[in-house]
Amino acid sequence: MRLTTGLISLILIFLFACQSKTGKENSLEKSKQRISVFAAASLADVMTTLAKEFQAKSGMKVTLNFASSGTLARQMQEGATPGIYLSASPRWMKFATGNSSADSTTCSPVVRNRLVAVVPKNSQIDTLNFSSSPDFPKAFAGRLAIGDPAHVPAGQYAAEALKSLGWYETLKPRFLKAKDVRSALMVVELGECEMGIVYATDAMKSKKVRTVGVFPEDSHQPIEYWAAKGKYGGSAADSLLNYLHSAEADYIWKKFGFKTIAEQGKSNTNK
Repeated sequence: MRLTTGLISLILIFLFACQSKTGKENSLEKSKQRISVFAAASLADVMTTLAKEFQAKSGMKVTLNFASSGTLARQMQEGATPGIYLSASPRWMKFATGNSSADSTTCSPVVRNRLVAVVPKNSQIDTLNFSSSPDFPKAFAGRLAIGDPAHVPAGQYAAEALKSLGWYETLKPRFLKAKDVRSALMVVELGECEMGIVYATDAMKSKKVRTVGVFPEDSHQPIEYWAAKGKYGGSAADSLLNYLHSAEADYIWKKFGFKTIAEQGKSNTNK
């Protein structure tokens, strides 16, 4: 009887040791997993926070690369292989899925944003109500900072809004085209431009600018951010994608001023 009891004890100790070892190995394996994320420049603050929370939750390391959506999409076309691509425009997501550098079967919208006009904090320019058709070009005398419409979604939305409201041709010679939306914000912060057009979330984070107008949503295509796995994104990328759509992540998106999109299942980018 004593022998049987002792044997059982040894077996239990052995099983506990194996379980403990397996748990440690799984934890170590997760810590070795790395997920590379290519994300639009306007997502820098919120994605830094989301990545930190996901790392703490999963044990997986997340590396972030921020630039304009078009620049990132072209880097992927030329061979860059992020685990996840986050675009500020369905146009560039369609470009990435079209050349198979992003996985179209995992592509879906995540959050929305708004387009606003900003001025330096000490500017004398009053608040503008675009819905009442003010003469926007005459509201300021200097240059207008926007993302380069050739590859920056914020610039593309800005150009679309200005055309819709009838101000594009007048303002075009005064454009200061920036490499991304954060750069457009920065030149206004530095006082190098009297006016800029950026995302509402960028304006909200800055203590050096003031929002003077919000562009009507019907003056441009909806500003939606899309997420998809990269060409070689694995199970770790799946985990992060699921997290970005989770209720926990929704709280963080909203905290940074983004409007979340209700679960719509898989959607295409033909808008």
